[in-house]
Amino acid sequence: MKRYSFCPVCGAALSRAAAGTSSIVTIHRCPSCHFEFWQNSKPAVGALATRSIGGVPHVLLTRRGIEPYKDYWDLPGGYLENGEHPRDGLAREIREELRARATVLDLVGSDIAEYPRDDVAEEARFVLVLYYRCEISADDPLIPGDDVVEARWFPLTSLPTRLAFEANRKALALLDSLVTH
Repeated sequence: MKRYSFCPVCGAALSRAAAGTSSIVTIHRCPSCHFEFWQNSKPAVGALATRSIGGVPHVLLTRRGIEPYKDYWDLPGGYLENGEHPRDGLAREIREELRARATVLDLVGSDIAEYPRDDVAEEARFVLVLYYRCEISADDPLIPGDDVVEARWFPLTSLPTRLAFEANRKALALLDSLVTH
């Protein structure tokens, strides 16, 4: 992990302290203003939106309009804002990405994903993704917005090969086991 030398709030030199008894979590604490910067994974949410079409379970995927993985298929979702509840954040992301309303249901699972970008510091690459099942209103057209260029329902048994993020592959496999068993 990169060690920050100065406080982003007041500019004083930072000290490093371990959180609790774990040496895994790094906290940079400002001795001057007491600001604490925790180096942990950034929280995000992903939608496992399903719908039966012709009696076959389908999942909603979006085609990314930005790097990384531009033009790859992805689950709708994104980063949480500071203090935002994950359910609210997922509903917000679906509104921003698809101009649609979502009912966020149950938490299905979580995973750590690496967000590979050259312009992001190493410690900022890791994302904790919370995956929720959700329903998208059938009355809402899926209108791509934000960083999405297309949205499409795919049969769970016939997903595209160009999927963004390994964590999404695992979440889709988990969804498939939940839907088919």
